[in-house]
Amino acid sequence: MRGTGGRYGSDPVDEEVAVADWGELESGDMASVFVGSGDIALHVLDNHRESARPPVLVIPGMGEHATEYGWLSGRLRGRRVVVVDVRGRGRSDAPATGYAWADHIGDLRAVADTLGLRRPVLVAFSRGSSYALGYALERPDAVAGLVVGDYQARHVGLPESVVEHQLRMRIRGRTVADRMPEHVVRAVAAESVEVPLWDRLTELRCPVLVLRGDRPSTIVTDDLADRWRAALPSVEIATVTGAGHDLWSRDRTGYLAHLVPFLNRIG
Repeated sequence: MRGTGGRYGSDPVDEEVAVADWGELESGDMASVFVGSGDIALHVLDNHRESARPPVLVIPGMGEHATEYGWLSGRLRGRRVVVVDVRGRGRSDAPATGYAWADHIGDLRAVADTLGLRRPVLVAFSRGSSYALGYALERPDAVAGLVVGDYQARHVGLPESVVEHQLRMRIRGRTVADRMPEHVVRAVAAESVEVPLWDRLTELRCPVLVLRGDRPSTIVTDDLADRWRAALPSVEIATVTGAGHDLWSRDRTGYLAHLVPFLNRIG
């Protein structure tokens, strides 16, 4: 899995990790909301918490559902937490087409505008990080912070040859084919175009944290960490000990040990 994740930016996880979908039972105080984005409806979890602190907008990776991140609401007390089901995943609409990078950025824009998220901190994972980067570059003054979850500064163009591998890939015990419609997996690849973002990182006007693991499935290797530092000298890079590309299933406390202080420094 390591090789495919490194080249194509899919969501590899450590093969020995096969846990239940904890998030399905841990949405806690979060309520389901549907937001319109063009002709589709996006499912969003929102705890509707009133807070003077910047809200947290969570963008899951390929094949993940918003419910898997519902647990963050209970651990980020005192903050409004919103988690989006990316189009074609979870309870969001799954149109036949419309899975380009710009479409996903437009969805984040629709969620932020509709729900009144003023200068959110974007907390993203894997391929969701490229959508978050795109949003932060489009609206640099409207983002309080950005957390990149084990990813490069690029929107990865996926070749058709990677689709079958992605469908078989397991994330927390379930295959991607079981997590999202096959036509969506194929459309995400078919409509993807390589968009390098390394040279644009200095356009960001918010603090950036890159989280990575130290297991073989991690995408942000030492070499890529150095590339992040070279392209964006202000970047913070933190390693979740014992994690692979899946940053929190093994140890949520280890993940939060880096995330929470970053959020607290922002406000």
